[in-house]
Amino acid sequence: MNKRTHNYGLFQWIDIENPSELSLSNLDLPLKVDLNFLEDALESGHLPKIEKTSDYTFMILRAYTASEDEKAIEVGQISNKIAFFVNEQAIITIHRAPFSFLNNLPENFKSSDEMVLYIINELLNTFEKPIKTQSERMDALEQSIFLKAGDNLSIEKLYFEKSKARLTKKILVIMQSVFNHFKVKESLHTNLQDVKDTILDLTLRTEEVVEDANSLLNSYMSFQAKKSNDVMKLLTVFPAFFLPLTFIAGLYGMNFENMPELRTDYGYFITLLFMLIIAIGIFIWFRRKK
Repeated sequence: MNKRTHNYGLFQWIDIENPSELSLSNLDLPLKVDLNFLEDALESGHLPKIEKTSDYTFMILRAYTASEDEKAIEVGQISNKIAFFVNEQAIITIHRAPFSFLNNLPENFKSSDEMVLYIINELLNTFEKPIKTQSERMDALEQSIFLKAGDNLSIEKLYFEKSKARLTKKILVIMQSVFNHFKVKESLHTNLQDVKDTILDLTLRTEEVVEDANSLLNSYMSFQAKKSNDVMKLLTVFPAFFLPLTFIAGLYGMNFENMPELRTDYGYFITLLFMLIIAIGIFIWFRRKK
């Protein structure tokens, strides 16, 4: 466990990284923290939430931490959480993973709410690059489908991109609800509104990625169906060519004695010519029907 304490004058910030339940219960904290909240703070896959007591506000938020090539199907695979215990006298942050945005924070915070809003803004910035990358990948996959007929498209890659976008949207939507219930001093209302505007923008962009992924998946399935239809058309054309020719060959392959054509000097060549004319006629008919 790594604990650091910083005094900002009017309030105190305590940051606790990678704690155990036992070490947390033995810590001397400036807030009387509820045991249930500590359990929530340590649960790895816990979704964002906010609860208020008479002494402090408890929040769980999640920052984006997955790599670009992460194959994620769960919230915990693309993000890590940070728990906040906040009142006017103190801020306690608890998290398992290290967060770079918690390092080298400014020294001029005038209140705990101001500092929390700053951290939240930095936390939301962790979603900016991944969402932009997902959007660019959707554009690349779209080009692969419509310009190259999806020949080099990986359906597995498309699935995981869609999964990450869906999970990102889920996190952002829940955090948006959390911020709607988070209260700050009147002087910080504009700061809070900036945070709400930021998460709304991220949510809309992520929703667009999810919609693009669904659209691309449907387009890919349509292209695959078209390819199957083209193969079936090709398989249908060949029998159409050979069926009348096979009939003629079978007709003259019958072992009857009274078949005058068999005794004609040029009967073989005339039959071949007739078969060629039929084949050409079928070809011309298919060309006209496209």
